[in-house]
Amino acid sequence: MAVDVRVSIWVASPTRWAHLEKVIAMSVVPRVGEFLKLRNRELGDYFPWKVTEITHREGGAIELSTELLDNIDGRWYSFESESELDECFQSYLGEGWTSERGIVRNTRLLGPE
Repeated sequence: MAVDVRVSIWVASPTRWAHLEKVIAMSVVPRVGEFLKLRNRELGDYFPWKVTEITHREGGAIELSTELLDNIDGRWYSFESESELDECFQSYLGEGWTSERGIVRNTRLLGPE
């Protein structure tokens, strides 16, 4: 029996970031600290997404959040170049992911406007 899980992922460059969401049917709910491989026909399932938070909502909804992709040594971005971020973002949109805000300023590194 599959369980629908609302999955949240983040990708970033030094100047911009994006939050993406998708409801995915899973055979089990991953635990915090485990990794997910998410289907992406364009980029492959190369990226491991580390589960950082699981929320069980009243009514049965389950939400799963991941760590920022490739946050090596806590640098707060995934890709060196803006084009890599754009390519990754567009490829996940093509897989049915949604992004309520789109790509926005990386205030973690640049600070507020």
